[in-house]
Amino acid sequence: MSSKILWLKIIIGIALAVVLIMASPFKTAILGSASLEANAHLNNLITSSDSFLLSAPVAIAGRTSEENGEDIFRKTSVVNESLDAWFDRSQTQALIVQKKGRIIYQRYSPDADDGRRVNAMSMTKAIVAILIGIAIDEGLINSETDSISQYLPQITQPSENPVTLRDLLRHTSGIESASKDITATLKGNSLITPLSEISFNDERLFRYDNINYHLLSLVLTNIYKQPLNQLIENKLWQPLTLEEASVINTAGYCCMFATARSWLEIGDLFLDPKNDVVSSLWLEKMVKDSVIPEWFFVQATGKSAGNSYGYHIYRGLPNTPEVFWIEGMGLQLIIVNPQTETVIVRLGGIPSILNVFSNRHEKSIIAPLLNVLM
Repeated sequence: MSSKILWLKIIIGIALAVVLIMASPFKTAILGSASLEANAHLNNLITSSDSFLLSAPVAIAGRTSEENGEDIFRKTSVVNESLDAWFDRSQTQALIVQKKGRIIYQRYSPDADDGRRVNAMSMTKAIVAILIGIAIDEGLINSETDSISQYLPQITQPSENPVTLRDLLRHTSGIESASKDITATLKGNSLITPLSEISFNDERLFRYDNINYHLLSLVLTNIYKQPLNQLIENKLWQPLTLEEASVINTAGYCCMFATARSWLEIGDLFLDPKNDVVSSLWLEKMVKDSVIPEWFFVQATGKSAGNSYGYHIYRGLPNTPEVFWIEGMGLQLIIVNPQTETVIVRLGGIPSILNVFSNRHEKSIIAPLLNVLM
């Protein structure tokens, strides 16, 4: 059999499989499981700061482990067999549960460095969104409704209906990006596509695109004349006295490496309206100024319909409209329930569906976390 005929048969086979899936009554479940499986393997490729796909992250100064005392660690000996079992079966590397300001569960895998060796992936977007709010608080940005051209003048737009910072925050910009730009920015380089050539369509429908948040990071670095790691250090890490971390400066949409305790403090901001870092009005906008895409797969819900997306804040868990969370590929999570004053941080990976001893075959991939939240 010639190679051309073989490839033709493979293509026809794939096409038939897709048709069967789309016609199947289990289409949603099949596509959701396939999405989780893809996320599991992609996460494994770039979870480490030493990944060949990433440039070396740049330091964010903070407290060292030696400087932390027992009070700061707030460690507890409380046992939770359900969370222990889930930790062991879910490829989790760091897990913290805090209720009413007190940590009631905390566990790490030996190689996690308290979570600092795990790429938080798109949770970095929430950091960028918070920094936009800080810039508004400081009067350096007028409003999230400003045209992006006001801050990135290389991007020219018609005066009527321009793309705004809010469009970037909510992925409703209609941006038409290229995969080569993702590869370049992950590797420590600038966009290959010049800013003057970036285009946006007129539909302005939700479409998750990493370059939206890359542009937001460029807005911030242009305004402050500082690299992203320095901004995070000055505006968040120092005021909150968080632990040492690092970030890939050239992305803006990905790749922070921080302890789970530091991520916990980020989640705490949403429970503290009197925090001195960013206005409570902005944090409320991050949660509530949202869209509900017709089709948008979310790891935490395990479904593609009914998910809400704000400024990288997710909602859509069944029967829990008050719960919201920050999510990154590989099921990196900061989950907040304001009613019970609970914050959960989870860092790690997603087991392959081929691992029959894992939690991948359960109805909800985060079921024990949901029980604790309520």
